[in-house]
Amino acid sequence: MKAIYVDPRAATEPPVARRPVSAVMSYPVATVARTVSLADALRRMVTSGVRHLVVLDDVGTYYGVVSDRMIGAAWSADPGGLSTQPVSSIVDSAGPTVSTATAVVAAARAMRAAKTDAVAVVDPGGAVLGIVTGTDLISLLARYPAAS
Repeated sequence: MKAIYVDPRAATEPPVARRPVSAVMSYPVATVARTVSLADALRRMVTSGVRHLVVLDDVGTYYGVVSDRMIGAAWSADPGGLSTQPVSSIVDSAGPTVSTATAVVAAARAMRAAKTDAVAVVDPGGAVLGIVTGTDLISLLARYPAAS
C-alpha cells in the first residue's frame, strides 16, 4: 500500500497563489555591484524609480538585495558614511532567492520568513532574472474580484 500525503494548505490556497513568480516578477531588474557606495545605490534607486536593487557580486551573479529602508537605516547610524560605505556592508548575501517556477505563495512565505519585502528571482547559476516585491504581490491580488 502506498501512502499519499496531501498538504492541507494546498486545498485552501486560491489558484492565484500557486501561479509561478515568473507571472508577477518585475524585470528587467535595477542592479548595482556590491562595491558601489550606498550614496550611489540610493541615486540609482531614485533615477530608476525603484525601492530595491539587486546587488551583484564580482562576476555579475546574485549577491543580495538592498532596499531604500536599509540605506535609510545606514544613514541614520552614520549620516556621513553613505559615500564611503559599500552596499555589501549592509546586504545579507544569504538572503532568499526563488526560481521562475516557484509558486507565488512560496515566494511570499520566503519573504515573510526573511522579514523582507523583496526576493530576487535567479537561475541555477545565480544569474538574476527578476525581482518579486510586496508591490508585485499586491498588484497580483488586486487584479482579482473580491469573493462574494
